[in-house]
Amino acid sequence: VVARRWCKDTEQLVDSVNKEDVERIRLGLRDLDSGLGAYPLDLMERWRALTCFITSDMLERILPAGGEFSSATGSVYEDEEMEAARRMLEQQAGTSVPTAEMAESLDRFSFPHIDVRHSVPPNADPSLVCRYGVDKSWLLQTTLAKYWNGDARSLVGEFQLAFLIILVGQNFAGLEHWKRLLHLALGCIEALEDGAFMFVSMLKTLNNQLNECPKEFGTSVLDQDNFLAQILTTFVLNLYESEIQDKRTLEDEVQRVRDTLAERFQWVLPSGSQIQDEAGVEEGEYAPQIVD
Repeated sequence: VVARRWCKDTEQLVDSVNKEDVERIRLGLRDLDSGLGAYPLDLMERWRALTCFITSDMLERILPAGGEFSSATGSVYEDEEMEAARRMLEQQAGTSVPTAEMAESLDRFSFPHIDVRHSVPPNADPSLVCRYGVDKSWLLQTTLAKYWNGDARSLVGEFQLAFLIILVGQNFAGLEHWKRLLHLALGCIEALEDGAFMFVSMLKTLNNQLNECPKEFGTSVLDQDNFLAQILTTFVLNLYESEIQDKRTLEDEVQRVRDTLAERFQWVLPSGSQIQDEAGVEEGEYAPQIVD
């Protein structure tokens, strides 16, 4: 039994219930029935679809102490923004700007830092720089090993948790982590051949999220920096040009996402052949070149 008391001053649930009261509540659980509403069983499967990879260990690791957060709860991505602003000031001023001292705060998400801009192995030769600058497979494998012990389920679980942080808390940090995890997973080419589980799980989760989020939210995510459109279009093209064994399974999941985007947001996700035809094949003097 977990018991909390509502504080009118701070508008928070606080852990101020003594042990005797907790024990009294535990022994009289049936007495609470008259004050409870029926559990919405019709929503249970939808909730499970949004949370099936989230674990109690993950919640304890990522959420602030006590599991409470708000739209102002910070994360490593705020630190990243501040550092980027500092560097910009340095360039404009032509002199060094001291690094801001980050105040210690318990009101922070402990997200692992995902930086999709740095996706190339150290000391890579020019051919690898060209390959992994676009293909996030090396970064995916490195990140899985570093943060999640190689377990793709944990990555998908954090993707689910980040979405709920957006949906419930309207929190920028959750949105940023959600976007980076999606880019990390669906920005892969080589990793598609390692198995379809993670990609199928990510696409199923994304489809469930698109079905649950308010239409105005989904539209803003589609429009913001054109992010979702770009990453989905890239993934569709990479899948179309691949020769992996589980291609049909992934194509079926992509089609479900395509249908949801069309029905809920009136946004058309082109097929792989359409994207390829529109982009054209770069040949001759216009083809990418490896620079030594």
